[in-house]
Amino acid sequence: MSVLPWLERLREWDEAGFRLINGSLRNQFFDLLMPFVSNKWNFALPVAALLIYVLLFRPKQDRIIVVSAIAVILLADGTSTLLRDLFQRSRPCGVLNAAACLRARSFSFPSNHASNMFALATFLSYNYSRAGLLCFPAAALVGYSRIYVGSHYPFDVLGGALWGVLIGLLSAAAVQRLMRIARVQHANRSRDKKDHPACGPETFQ
Repeated sequence: MSVLPWLERLREWDEAGFRLINGSLRNQFFDLLMPFVSNKWNFALPVAALLIYVLLFRPKQDRIIVVSAIAVILLADGTSTLLRDLFQRSRPCGVLNAAACLRARSFSFPSNHASNMFALATFLSYNYSRAGLLCFPAAALVGYSRIYVGSHYPFDVLGGALWGVLIGLLSAAAVQRLMRIARVQHANRSRDKKDHPACGPETFQ
């Protein structure tokens, strides 16, 4: 069986899903909410405040996880950009007529917003199990908003989400392993100090 008919069917489903979310399901409330959610700079101030709080007042392990989370987002964003340049899929605005959209110059697949958010949600929920209750719905909302504002097809968001989950899982496993190695090394150094105490004046009395 030829693969091309299946690819054409997937394209039709993708386009139908886009027209449903971007067209049929539009309403005045979402017209206000989704552009706000889709703009990452609207959340820069509260995220910066949370970051400062964690770095100044939280335990060392929390600080390590937060700094690692920033690295995870950068990794997800950078690799998603490489995939975009590889696939070079055009944005819906450049292909579909009557699409309500925010213009963007880069390619469409995968969605960096979805990749970044799902990578962060996966990484944080791996380290803090309850974080997933907030992070995954937030990531899904951001992904939906990218379709609603016309920047991506549904499969762009799905592809970005799956890639983000993969990046988040691999990063979480790597960070946890490094933290275990660091704890073992710290324990070994502490044990060596107890077994071989430093010589002081009392040693020769």
